[in-house]
Amino acid sequence: MAKTTKKHKRGARRWAFPLGLLIAVLAVVGAVTVIVAGVRVTKDAIDSSRNFDEYNTLLTPVVMNDPDEFDDITKANPSQLIDISIWSILKSNLSPDQYEYGETGMIIPEADVTAEFQKLFGTEVQPTHGTVEGYGYEFTYDATKQTYSIPLTGVVPTYTPKVVDVDKSGNTIVLTVGYLGGDQWAQDAEGNMVAPEPDKYMKVTLRERDGAYYISALQSTLPPETATTGAPAETETQTETQTAADTTAPATQTAPATAAAAAAAAQ
Repeated sequence: MAKTTKKHKRGARRWAFPLGLLIAVLAVVGAVTVIVAGVRVTKDAIDSSRNFDEYNTLLTPVVMNDPDEFDDITKANPSQLIDISIWSILKSNLSPDQYEYGETGMIIPEADVTAEFQKLFGTEVQPTHGTVEGYGYEFTYDATKQTYSIPLTGVVPTYTPKVVDVDKSGNTIVLTVGYLGGDQWAQDAEGNMVAPEPDKYMKVTLRERDGAYYISALQSTLPPETATTGAPAETETQTETQTAADTTAPATQTAPATAAAAAAAAQ
């Protein structure tokens, strides 16, 4: 990052207030709060935890815009992978002065997006940098400066994840994930948020390489009650025991946000 001048410091302060509002918007929708932390996934983290909530947190930037399914990471939509990587950065507890700001919003270096991409999706494929168009926002890429411009725009996530099954076998973890409509949450008579039924279910496959897990596949699957069973004896399977109250309603996201590929895990 270039050396900060007095003029830039004044600019940073100018952006500090709207960024503070941005962070507040990320945290609140109605009376419901969702906390999203940037978590780097290592084999030790996966082997020491079985927390569904951690998986849900990690998958939030992955499922929020309903990316196309892929049987192998090499067949994934390159633009959607960039979109996920940028949202993952935005959801990693950024401080107001972590990045510079321009007239159009926050400026994120291409190198940071590449690093996040590799944490999420490994190194089997390389990121294809370019402008990303999402639902109501755009991450503008500047090839000359090798940066992304992130606008301050309110965004309602299309889906939020609800992990309902974790199946670990060898160096592979398969997550069965319910996709909850971001605008379908309701309140009961006591004011508690009630999660909707999943619109669909997807299977997220995580593979381990060099001590870290990365997302290798995103595929449609049957609901758990109708899916076939019969995993190999050595497979460790964990089935959801949470109630609807355990699932957290989505906050309005803001484009100013790994499954770094795995997270909680299987022990």
